[in-house]
Parts: sequence; structure tokens; C-alpha cells
Amino acid sequence: MQTNQRFDDSRSNHRSGSSGLDEGFSNEHNRFSSSIPEVVKQFVTYLQRHIKENSVVEIHAMYENSFNKITEKYYKQSSWPPVEAISSLVGTDPLFLVLYKELYFRHIYAKMIPTLEQRLDSWKNYCEFFNLVLDSSNLDLNLPGQWLWDIIDEFIYQFQSFCQYRAKLKNRPKEELSLLQNNPQTWNVNSVINFLQSLINKSKTIHGDKESSIYRVLGYFSIIGLCRIHCLLGDYYLALKTIAPIELTAHKGLFTQVIACHITLYYYMGFIYMMMRRYADAIRTFSSILLYISRTKQYHTRSYQYDQISKKNEQMYGLLAICLSLSPQRVDENVHTLLREKYSDKMLKMQRGDEATFEELFSYACPKFVTPSSPNINLLLQESGNTQANNQQEALKVQTKLFLQEVKQQTLVPTIRSYLKLYTTIPTQKLSDFLDLDQKSFRTQLLCYKHKTRGLVWVGGPPLNGEWTFSSDVDFYLDKDMVHITDTKVQRRYSEFFIRHIHKFDEIIGDVSKDK
Repeated sequence: MQTNQRFDDSRSNHRSGSSGLDEGFSNEHNRFSSSIPEVVKQFVTYLQRHIKENSVVEIHAMYENSFNKITEKYYKQSSWPPVEAISSLVGTDPLFLVLYKELYFRHIYAKMIPTLEQRLDSWKNYCEFFNLVLDSSNLDLNLPGQWLWDIIDEFIYQFQSFCQYRAKLKNRPKEELSLLQNNPQTWNVNSVINFLQSLINKSKTIHGDKESSIYRVLGYFSIIGLCRIHCLLGDYYLALKTIAPIELTAHKGLFTQVIACHITLYYYMGFIYMMMRRYADAIRTFSSILLYISRTKQYHTRSYQYDQISKKNEQMYGLLAICLSLSPQRVDENVHTLLREKYSDKMLKMQRGDEATFEELFSYACPKFVTPSSPNINLLLQESGNTQANNQQEALKVQTKLFLQEVKQQTLVPTIRSYLKLYTTIPTQKLSDFLDLDQKSFRTQLLCYKHKTRGLVWVGGPPLNGEWTFSSDVDFYLDKDMVHITDTKVQRRYSEFFIRHIHKFDEIIGDVSKDK
């Protein structure tokens, strides 16, 4: 269902067929009201009835299948009927109208370029929905987990989209700037965070099971959404701290029930670990989710989420390539094989310290960061040629600069490691000559090696927890002017490799025999 689910910023800024479709929406209301296809009328009335009856199975089927099919047939390059056009069918049902408008605006964001008025109206609709949830202690609503996740996911995406829109106001009409100036709280970062935090708090105060399912699920998904928001703002420590209540070792955790949520959580968690220089944890996180995606690939190809899964899959392979270039470690054979097919050339360049390759891969695979502050609209109204009106890339440039600074500090680490692997002892003078460094600079680089190859590694509990561990396979210590090298690499047990493949072949032979 292309209009229902996307992974954060993996959506393209281009919308097929958007030319000319983002203007004149207000003039279409009358046309829609008189020309709604019968199948659309049935969909709306049946969906309302199932929502009233809390028929989760039927709602899930209509949400994932019927909505998609109708969209492809009737609204591939136009919007769904506005709420005014369907109000005669559903009456004054505030809860259903809010949910319908959520689908309506999400479809516009997916297929067109939303106008400022539509961005404002969508914000008001989210506010209305969240207030309905927060102001009631027992809301009579039971939606599928997929839809509840999509609400949180789309809420954050539209906030991100608004921040990017607001960061490029140059040459905008004055009427549009004035409308923006008169709505300072619309998609305000504090308001967005406050809604998510309120949903989390609400889920903790509501007790029971059946009556509180929507609160529990929305609160749970809001934790992951809040982590994503903090990551987009560049606060990695707070982002990782936010997801502390989530039990990552639970194989049947709520996040595993919605594949989009599962992938989003692990993508952001892995990226945060990478930016915090916890490469072992980042590699473990990316390897885990990439292995999961590859093992369930046959199900994804039939899913409406296939394009988004593939996009995020490629991004995580890019981030994994960066992490392994900075901190070489052993990963699963299947993941390693695919990684070499995709990025073997780039990994060789990164291991040689090629900053351009690091920057290229980072820009492709990182989240699309946002600047939450609004430009000075008064100045824009006075000076239409203000060059500061377009700064949508500023947040990305800041994070890229910080990442490349870390890369520069580790430029000689792979080279030092390669020389250390050749010796058991070596004089510092000889090693410094290999590196063309004086003694003082060389000792600084040795300290850098020690510092960069030692970090926290998660062993259980909240994601921020960890034990200090040496991550490199080569360690050393200095005794006056002599470097003593210790090989910490664990010898590979080849017997396990052969036994594992024997079992795989047995399974394949067994499957072939059954088919015959």
C-alpha cells in the first residue's frame, strides 16, 4: 500500500503526476460530491461501520487492501474526496471524520505536493485526533497496529516535510509567508514532541487490557517516534535514552508485529550507535535487521511496503559498510556476501581513508535531518531577495561535518593496525618510520588507536548500557621504546561452518524429496 506506509525520509521528494495537481483543490469539492464512484461510497460506509463495531480484522483488510486498490483505480493522480463530500454518507461522526482526513492528507503527501493550507489542515487534524485520545480515559476505538503505527510514522514524516518546506522560503508569495507567520505553532517542534510524550504518559496511566489497547499501542509507538525525532534533531544520547522502556531482547515485542516499525527502530538505533562511536553495537544492530529482512524476503516481494523496505535495506547496508570500514569485525556470512557485492569498492576506498567516499555514503544512507527553528519571516516579507531563506541542507551539513571530523581522527588507525598484525614486537622508531611520522606524532597516533578501538558494547538492559571493550583484533602495550603486540582475534571454528552447511544441504534435499 504505497499511500499507507513509508519509512521516514526514504520517500522521494518527487511525486509522480504532481504537476498541476497541487493547486485548485478547494475548487474540486463540488465536483467530488457529485461524482464519487459507488465503490468509494461503499468503502467509506463499510469502514465507518467496522470502526464503530471495533471489527479489527475487517478494518485491517479494508485498510491494507481495499484502500490501495481503490486508490490505484480512481485516485492514482488525484486526491480522495474531501471530508465535505463524504459527510453526507457518514453524518457527523467526529472520530471517523478525523480518521478519514488522516488517510486523505496522507494520500496527498504521497501523490502530490501539498499546499501550505493542506499542511496546516493536516496539522489541525492530527491535533484533533490526539486530543480525542488524550482527553478520554476509555476511547471506544480499536484500530489495527499497522494503522496506529502509520499514524505516528506519518505524523513525524509530515513534521519533517514541513521543516524542509519552511527552510526554503525564498521567492515564496507574500500571502503564503503571511499565512505562515500567523500560524507559528503549526508543526512546532515543541508541540510535536509534547504530543508524543503525552501519548507515552497516557499509556502508563491507563490500566487494563482490552479497554486500553489503543493507548498502550500508541504510547509504545510514540516511544519509537520520539527516538526518531531526537535523532533528526541530532540529539543522539537523548534518542537512545528514549527507547529504554522497549525490551529489545523480546522476540515477540510489539515492534516485531509491524515490520515497518521493526525496521525503523533498528535503522535509527544502529545509526545512533554509529554516531556515538559504538561501532560494535551499530554493526550488531544492522546485521540483525538485515539478516531478518533477507530471511523473510519472499514475503516482502508481495507486500505493499516492498519499495520502502528495499530502500531502507540499501541504506542500512551503506551504514554497515561505513561501520565495518572504521571498525573491522566479523558479521554473518550472508550479510557479508551481500555487502561485498554492493560496496566492496567503496569499502576499499574508505579503508584507505577516502573522505569523499565516506561523505557520499553517509549523505545517501543517513536520515534527512531537520532544522526545527523558523526563519525570520518579517525579514523575508521586507526583503524578497534574502539569501538566508533557503537552508534546508544546513542540518545535514552540520551532521556530515561532525561525522567527517571523527573519520579524520581515525585516518591512520587502519594503517597502524595493518603494521601491528605483522609483528609481535617492534621498536617505536621503526614503526614511526613506516608511517613517516616523528616520535611525538607517532605516540599521539598510538593513543588515538587505543582510544578509537575501545568503547562501550551493549550486553543487555537499556540501549545506553554497555561495558568497556576493546573492539580491535590487535592490541598492544608500550614498554619504553618497544611496542608489544597481542593478537586478540578469536580463531575461527571451521567445524561449525561445515556442520551448518551440511544441515542446510540436508534441508534442501529433504524439501526436494517432498516435492517429488
